[in-house]
Amino acid sequence: MSISYKIDRVAHLSPEEFVAGYVRHRRPVLISKGFEGCAARHVWSLDHLRRRAGERRIVLKDWDESGIRLSHVRLDAYVDSLERYEAGDDEEAASRRRPPYLHDVPLTSILADAAADLEQFPCGFFPAWYGADWPKFAQLFLGPSGSVTPLHFDCLLTHNLFFQVMGRKKFTLLPYKQLVYCYPRDWRWCAVDVENPDYDRHPLFRSASPVEVVVEPGDVLYMPPGALHHVRSLDCGLSFNVDWHTKESALRGALAFARGMPMKNVYYNSVIAFGMWTGVAARVLFPYYRSYLDYVS
Repeated sequence: MSISYKIDRVAHLSPEEFVAGYVRHRRPVLISKGFEGCAARHVWSLDHLRRRAGERRIVLKDWDESGIRLSHVRLDAYVDSLERYEAGDDEEAASRRRPPYLHDVPLTSILADAAADLEQFPCGFFPAWYGADWPKFAQLFLGPSGSVTPLHFDCLLTHNLFFQVMGRKKFTLLPYKQLVYCYPRDWRWCAVDVENPDYDRHPLFRSASPVEVVVEPGDVLYMPPGALHHVRSLDCGLSFNVDWHTKESALRGALAFARGMPMKNVYYNSVIAFGMWTGVAARVLFPYYRSYLDYVS
């Protein structure tokens, strides 16, 4: 794999082309309007979330220098705060106190019938083990413009398909081999600010080669295992992703304790590896994996 990324932007990609050209070579790719034909792309909105799951209590995650801070609110109240902030018509927006980010929430805990709204997306983009159950493994993201997720890699070293429903996000990507330039901490996070690097504190980052890509509504972004990514919401955004394994990446993940992976992460990888290598169905093992979808790491 190249030491730096070149991100293809393609209009059409079959599952077979995706696997052969990108998954096997661990190359990121942006599939323009890759799920435009799904009902989710056109039906899901702030109003839809308010109607379908407004009473659900959610956990919001905010980052500061001390780490991640959590708060608990109703989804409808959170959606209201997003709309007020984006409209700029109350004191919250005027003072630029941005609402926190709703991050890594099980998609089907918010939209129980999500699979029906996504049935037009080919299951073949995922290994056969996931089958039609793949939406159960998805996580939802919702937040205001200006939300930022610092530079990190996905904690299970999974493949990642990221679906942008509403708004735009800017991803800054680097290959895992450049982690050494990014001042890693706490297993998967990086201390360097890729948007405004302090070269006095982080001089090695001068050798890094970050690449930016803007993900538009309807786009699907593939990131291979270990891909470092920093994410900024350019608009109020709704999106979801699926962290998924092949047989090979699941096995590598199950053995990654030797590289410092936390044992809780190793457990989740072991569940998937066991299923893929023994043939035990995803629906049977999902209850043992589900807590990952709420995992704060």
